[in-house]
Amino acid sequence: MMCTWVGTTQLRKRRSNPLFTCALNYSLTGIFQSFQMQRVKFEILIMTLLTGLTYALAHAFNGFIFKLLEFSNHISWIYLPAFLRLANVLILGSLFGSVATAIGVIIICFFKNDPVDVTVLNVAASVIGPLISFQIFKVLKGREVYITELRDLLVLTFIYSFINALTHHLAWALVEPDQFLSISQLPIMMVGDLVGASLGALLFAVIANNPVVIDFVKKRADK
Repeated sequence: MMCTWVGTTQLRKRRSNPLFTCALNYSLTGIFQSFQMQRVKFEILIMTLLTGLTYALAHAFNGFIFKLLEFSNHISWIYLPAFLRLANVLILGSLFGSVATAIGVIIICFFKNDPVDVTVLNVAASVIGPLISFQIFKVLKGREVYITELRDLLVLTFIYSFINALTHHLAWALVEPDQFLSISQLPIMMVGDLVGASLGALLFAVIANNPVVIDFVKKRADK
């Protein structure tokens, strides 16, 4: 009993020591921050998978709705999922946004039974296009894209519609070199991406400027 009393007294003295209290608080804060970081990483991974699946579903939906406007298996006069490639990067960042797009393209190519080399080239073209577009926008404007500004989003979609058509044309030309000089599909891809991405940009701007969404983002940022 005596030993227990002495131990408790020593513990109380240690707790009253400012250095001990500071170390304890620092340790608990580190554990909490580590837990929070793990939670954030898990949420980002889930969002990456979901956005990749959303892109694949949007591609299938576009093919079903605008079947009559398809120029080929991969080209349509209206391609609504075009803006999703940009939105992935805007929401998830360059790394996870690119991974989300890659997941979506892989799912699409899997169900189309595309060869591995075609799948890899489609993934590369789909991922590189948005990244180059963001860099061009940054060079032209001298700043990043303001996601709540419709004007910025429309300028970005215009740049993207050209870059995406070019990257896909070059990618497909690697598989079929004869297509390199056949540029008839380029303007169709540009128009399809421009129309689809512009509609997506308009919807994205409306959502991004919604007070409910803004409050939700602020609360998440405070956490």
